[in-house]
Amino acid sequence: MFFNYNNYKFRLISKSLSIKMREIEKKVHEVLHNLNWLLESHNSFAELIAIKGKKVIIRCTGFCAECESRCIQIAFNERMPEVNLVLQ
Repeated sequence: MFFNYNNYKFRLISKSLSIKMREIEKKVHEVLHNLNWLLESHNSFAELIAIKGKKVIIRCTGFCAECESRCIQIAFNERMPEVNLVLQ
């Protein structure tokens, strides 16, 4: 039997990246859950569009989409400073 070390190493790296992405996604959903109960009082909602590496793309709807208070950015900066937040 032939053992392909490079393939094994790739699978380990791929698996660890997959776990890391799931952790980031879980944390993003937690932040959004905590934000949305506040945004609801403003008839607004924030949802996850995509995660691409450390880039998190969020869509905000309602009055908060045009708000200048930056509460969504502040919440993500406080809880997840390692991500690059993009609002749509």
